[in-house]
Parts: sequence; structure tokens; C-alpha cells
Amino acid sequence: MTKTLLQDTIPFHKLAEQTDRGYQIERVCADNEEEKQAMAMGAHRDDHYIFLVQETGLSAGMIDFQFFTLRENTVLFILPGQVHSYTEAQDSTTGWFMAVNPDLISAELRSALGDPMLMRRPVAAPPGDMSALVQCMQLVHHLDNHAGSYYARQAIYSMLQSIVGLVAALYDRRRTAEGLKASRPQAIAREFRLLLAREYRTLKSPAEYAVALHLSAPYLNEVVKEVTGFTVSYWIQQEVVMEAKRLLYHSSCSVKEIAYQLGYEDHTYFSRLFRKAVGRSPGEFRGEYRK
Repeated sequence: MTKTLLQDTIPFHKLAEQTDRGYQIERVCADNEEEKQAMAMGAHRDDHYIFLVQETGLSAGMIDFQFFTLRENTVLFILPGQVHSYTEAQDSTTGWFMAVNPDLISAELRSALGDPMLMRRPVAAPPGDMSALVQCMQLVHHLDNHAGSYYARQAIYSMLQSIVGLVAALYDRRRTAEGLKASRPQAIAREFRLLLAREYRTLKSPAEYAVALHLSAPYLNEVVKEVTGFTVSYWIQQEVVMEAKRLLYHSSCSVKEIAYQLGYEDHTYFSRLFRKAVGRSPGEFRGEYRK
């Protein structure tokens, strides 16, 4: 009971309640009081990724009890489920805000962003990298005005992958430059996430992942939960459901065919699993998002 009350105190923002496109992109200019107040959100969670690209000024906030400061030419990303807030934005603050549904990010990039060793504090972007990021943001913003076109939407989805890839590369480069080494729990969690991204169609149980990583199932579960906040079973389910959503939205495959592609011989079991995770059946999900 206490756990439910605690969870209820943290607002949970769903991107689908703001847009049916799966992404949002906005130019940030904190030079008026209305926009500054809109930026100063209280603590909340999102069901999507947030990418912040700051060109000028200073802004600040907190992610899971760690304060951050964004300065000129810095970049930050926030994972789905992380509790965060924005507390300050100077009048001179300009840049870009981008929200992206996990469905639109490849498994490889999601695995990279989930790497604990990326150290999710702001990273400084060299002039060339900042220029590339801003140009990509500007292009997506421009295309977004014509997103009613199927082909414009596909171009945007490709550009979103490019932006996420550029951000992941910045963080990975800093990790290499600082010579950061993962603790054993962090290394195990990273190996599990990488293995999951490759094998979620065939490996379905925590025990199978534990065997593949030469660990006991209880130890793997303990380590993954310690590092990520969620159990091995949760991540397996999330990976499967994410791919199912993509196939339901982007393909014409039947639910039975999708279940088979994802490694389930019994499509009724797959449908029950999907409903439990998403709150609606695969058919209902497809109908809702293809209106």
C-alpha cells in the first residue's frame, strides 16, 4: 500500500498523450517568462527518451537525485523511467528539446544509451559535433511541418536515429577519453543488455540469460536490478513488447505471424503477455495507433 502511494506522488508523462507521431521536437528560447515557467517542471517520469541540446546560456535540473547543469554547447539525455526535474533556465538559454518514443530507436542504440558507463551527466560537444546535431535538429523541425506526408515521416524517423547515434557517440567518446572502467555489476548489466538486444527472440527466461553469461540466475537478477532498477524479467518483457509494437505499427503481419517472429509458438500466450504489459491487446494497439 505504501509503495503505491509513493508511486502515485510522481507524475508519469506519456508521449502518446501529447502527440501521435512518436516524437516531439521544439526550439528552446528561455527569453520570456511563459516559456521559462514551462521549462521549470517539477519531478516526473516519462515513458520516452529526452534529448537536450543546449547552444547558449545555462539551465539546471536533477535526474534521480543527481543535479546537472547544462552550459553552452552541451548535450544531455534522459532515459524512460528516470525521475527528473528542471529547476533553472537563464534568459540567455537557447537550444533544442527532443522527445522520442523508444519504439523509434533501434535496439542497438537503446542498448548503448542504457550502458551505465555512459555516465549520464551532460557532455560537452566540440564545435563540429554541435553543428551537426543542430543541423539535424533543424532539419527534423522543418520536416515536422510536413509530417502528414508518409515519406516525410519516414525521413524524420531516419533523422531521429542519426541524432540519437550522434549523442551516443559523444558519450562513448568521453568514456574512452576518461578511461572509465565499469564496476563488475555495471559490466554484467551491460553484457546482459547487449545479449538481450541480440537474443530476445530465442532466450525468454532469466535462467537462459544467466547460463549464457555463466552466472547464477539469482545473482544476475540481483545485479541487473541493482544497476538498472528493474529485474531481468522486466527487461526481457520490455524488449519483446517493444519489437512487437514496431511490427504491429509498421508491418501488415498478423498477430500470429508476429508472435512466431518473436519466438512464440502459442500466439494466444503472446497476446496475453502483450496485454499484460501494454494494457490492451495487440489488435487494439494496432487499431489505436493506425487511426
